[in-house]
Amino acid sequence: MRKELKGKKGTLILCPCKESDLDALMRLQEEICRGMEHPDWFAATSREENIRLIKEPNVILGVYDGDRLAAYGSVGFLGDSPDNLGWDLGFAREEAHRCAVLDTIVVDSAYRGLGLQRELIRSCVDHAKEIMPECKILATVSPDNIYSLRNVQAEGFEVQAQKEKYGGKMRYILEKG
Repeated sequence: MRKELKGKKGTLILCPCKESDLDALMRLQEEICRGMEHPDWFAATSREENIRLIKEPNVILGVYDGDRLAAYGSVGFLGDSPDNLGWDLGFAREEAHRCAVLDTIVVDSAYRGLGLQRELIRSCVDHAKEIMPECKILATVSPDNIYSLRNVQAEGFEVQAQKEKYGGKMRYILEKG
């Protein structure tokens, strides 16, 4: 998948990240974490988790402005992993294995307001549906993060539960069939 995105910043390219992009992913995530007004709205993804998400059938999709990583989003088929949000919804093993988890979406502050979060949500959902057309896509969002919540709901996700996740942070668990 490679897609050109036209916008106020010129042409941006959306394409899968490679392991060689891991340092840029981690730097962008750290930069976002340092600049967050509400740090509890975001749960950072470890390097090891990103390595898992970069490998097929999972994907991390990056939005590039030339060589600069402007944003990224990830979706994974997590199977028996405790990170599979299907367990949080009480799914049986077979149903949990038909879930993909929309994991992390990060947008560089210089690129906010361009619709990149929604584009990444759509592209990650499209990827998951290509891999497993009947899958449910699950995601978490802080109940207080109205921006992200509004964006995932606009893309068809519905709140299924509210739980404590990521070391005591409250999260909605959302689902898109």
